Amino acid sequence: MDWLAFITNIFNRVPVERFLVPRPDHTKALKDFAKSLPRSESPNKTPSEAKTGITTQATKAATAVITEERKTAELPTNEETRQVLRRRLAKELYRAELDLAGGLRIAGKPCDCLDSKHSLGLEATAEELIPNESDNPVYQEILVWLRDNHPKVTIEAISSGKYAEEYPQMAAQFRDFRKRIMGTTALTAMIQPKEQITLEEAKKIAGV
Repeated sequence: MDWLAFITNIFNRVPVERFLVPRPDHTKALKDFAKSLPRSESPNKTPSEAKTGITTQATKAATAVITEERKTAELPTNEETRQVLRRRLAKELYRAELDLAGGLRIAGKPCDCLDSKHSLGLEATAEELIPNESDNPVYQEILVWLRDNHPKVTIEAISSGKYAEEYPQMAAQFRDFRKRIMGTTALTAMIQPKEQITLEEAKKIAGV
């Protein structure tokens, strides 16, 4: 074989640029391009650290706003809270009083008024008032009454008629509870008084 002719033939078929011009390095070009781009984060912080910093600043700003709103908001006084709770409890007592006076029956049929509906409201409100008025034993007495008399106010107990004569007496006990809480049995005591305003405030509202 003529090796010189064979090599010459291959050389003639391959472009000379393949031997003289080096192939471009695309990976290096991409790295150089990435380095030339502007950085949004600090070179000393990773993206996760930068994101955490932004979240922390937003949380602090939101907390500051909430704290400022709480400072400027007018909150109810302890006495105002007690008055609202007293009226709420008195209303529940009055409803239960009416049901007991009617023999715990609606249209002649036994109702579960004190078995669950009224008893839950009475218990919750009395428990809330105990720490606010620890010197008034009436709230604890209401809780004891509900516990001791619950077996007598179930649907089964009402249907049996066994305690029918006791229900009016229970109604009187609830009326006494209400009087000790509100200082009177007058129904108007359970109505929240309207907020009083000065004459100047009334003129502003009326646009005078």
